[in-house]
Amino acid sequence: MLKHGDEVRVTVDRLAYGGRGVGRLDGFVVFVAGAAPGDVVRARIVRARRRYAEAEVVAVEVASADRVEPRCPHFGPCGGCVWQHVAYAAQADAKGAIVRESLAHLGGIAEAVVHPIVPAPDPWYYRNKMEFSFHPDGVLGLHSRGEWNRIVPIEACLLQSPESVALVGAVRAFARRHGLTAYDPKTHAGFLRSLVIREARGTGDRLVGLVTSPGPFAFSSAFVEEVVGVVPGATGIVRGIVTAASEGAPPSLVETLHGSCTLEERVAGLRFRIGLDTFFQTSTAQAARMVEYVVARAQPLASARVVDLYCGVGTFALPLSRAGGRVVGIELVPASVDAASANAALNGLDGVEFTAGDARLMLPAVVAAHGTPDVLVLDPPRAGAGGKVMRKIGRSGARRIIYVSCNPTTLAPDLKEVLPFGYSLVDVQPFDLFPQTHHVEAIAVLERQA
Repeated sequence: MLKHGDEVRVTVDRLAYGGRGVGRLDGFVVFVAGAAPGDVVRARIVRARRRYAEAEVVAVEVASADRVEPRCPHFGPCGGCVWQHVAYAAQADAKGAIVRESLAHLGGIAEAVVHPIVPAPDPWYYRNKMEFSFHPDGVLGLHSRGEWNRIVPIEACLLQSPESVALVGAVRAFARRHGLTAYDPKTHAGFLRSLVIREARGTGDRLVGLVTSPGPFAFSSAFVEEVVGVVPGATGIVRGIVTAASEGAPPSLVETLHGSCTLEERVAGLRFRIGLDTFFQTSTAQAARMVEYVVARAQPLASARVVDLYCGVGTFALPLSRAGGRVVGIELVPASVDAASANAALNGLDGVEFTAGDARLMLPAVVAAHGTPDVLVLDPPRAGAGGKVMRKIGRSGARRIIYVSCNPTTLAPDLKEVLPFGYSLVDVQPFDLFPQTHHVEAIAVLERQA
């Protein structure tokens, strides 16, 4: 029986969702952080369980052909990336395999057709949004890997843009120069919480947000000067005020310090206004591909009844409407519903309406009012839709279901819930929106059998 501190020699055969390599010792599973598929490593056990153990690499004895030198100097301590040591082609292959394994092991759908993953056009500098956290020690950066109470001071980052890294350095120096304190979640004291940088890849707009605790911000004008000095074309500079004690709570108020409180992004020929805390797909290039895929799989759309659950600001609802669908979007967050309606008006679309409410409660009412959907699209959060919502979807009788997932481990059990209502899984298409990480998106299409 393995125990904490033991060192073992393990051959790693694959990568698991969560980022670790997977090896076996006489059939016993060992998850190894920092490994690449094909590595033979000496690893130290950090946690032992009855059915598996977790370990970290002590030394790579035989390096995999897929192991590469990480490009970022912060790789390892920083939690922003976990797979920079793995060649990108192997990352993409691993994500496709994770989708297949999740469907088989968590959903019981062993014969699912899973197409080859759509890789990112560029595995570097692809993010349109980054959030950097302040720490009471005066640090501004990204959370340390596996330690959410520690922040790695970022001097370089290959995920967003060189300009965003320069801005992080400037804001860090600004905070120190003006004696601004960082929020401490233990004592609830301190002012600065995070720095949010959004970059619209379709327009070049940039929105910079300083998230703080309540209270006067005497240096707001100086902050604007600092940001404009680094990002001269900043579309907007805002301050988000968080009143809740929770570190991850959204702002209850957003103040515009300079320019606009939103930026404009363009995806698949449509315009979207995005604010400080608006949810939007993090990779603009891959979001456009996913939108085109969903519209293509929803055809024919001429006068089709479409329901879009978890519609957000209309990322899928608007292009489905433009293609001819009569769309009703359902979203829990009223602010997102308002933004979706504004985006519909911005694009001159009147064949779409949005309603605020819980998907489980609102779906039956929408079906009763508008009839059985020809197409039902859902894009739930990472936790998935859950059994109650999926059974409501099954009872809706929708002819086709298009499930956009950001988590294969919740996609699989969600699909399992709806299959008994007469649906069959046609196929699944993975997309890589997050190179250098284990995250993978997948779009599953289901058809109702006659």
